Amino acid sequence: MIDIDFQPSGLASLRVVGQVERELPKAIAAVEQHMGVAVPPLTVVVAGRTGMATAKVLAAGWRRGTPRAVAEYWLHTRREAQGALACTSVTRTDRIVIAVNSSALKRHEPGEVWSTLVHELVHAVQMDRPGRRAELRSGMDHDLRVTELPPGLRLAMDAVTAIEGAEAEAIQRALDPKAKPAPFDHSPAARRLVDAARRWETSVESIHAR
Repeated sequence: MIDIDFQPSGLASLRVVGQVERELPKAIAAVEQHMGVAVPPLTVVVAGRTGMATAKVLAAGWRRGTPRAVAEYWLHTRREAQGALACTSVTRTDRIVIAVNSSALKRHEPGEVWSTLVHELVHAVQMDRPGRRAELRSGMDHDLRVTELPPGLRLAMDAVTAIEGAEAEAIQRALDPKAKPAPFDHSPAARRLVDAARRWETSVESIHAR
């Protein structure tokens, strides 16, 4: 049975908290059956955008950065959460954090909770794929100014994230009985990935040539 640490905020919408708690096991089962792999251990936070930002900073390992870098990372994450229904992040452990935006979801139809959970659970599975956790943790260290990633590598990682987003969108539609079928054209994201990888290779070759 999957390990779930459910952490609803005391300020979160009771309707959203209750619906997330009820639908999460069914959404996990649906995603696992569709993707053919197990969902990794989860910490599920239900809060407003401030709570979401805090959850993401804690997941990143805030003690690794300077107070200024951590504060800037928190503010940036809070701004990103403004229009987001949820976000998913790796941690420094084997857990994946899914932060659900209660403030945003309570303004949507109840069915949006199911779609949101499915989408974020797909991201959780993606983050558990071989090598992906290490890449995402490197991105966290870059954001916390612990290390600096080469620009080309950052572009390649962004392209992978874009393709993963498209995969999550497609599976969300497949598992949402109310969603309108809409085929996804992955070719633009694929071209971006190839271009970013070439730029990264060029930057690495220029370093070795010195």
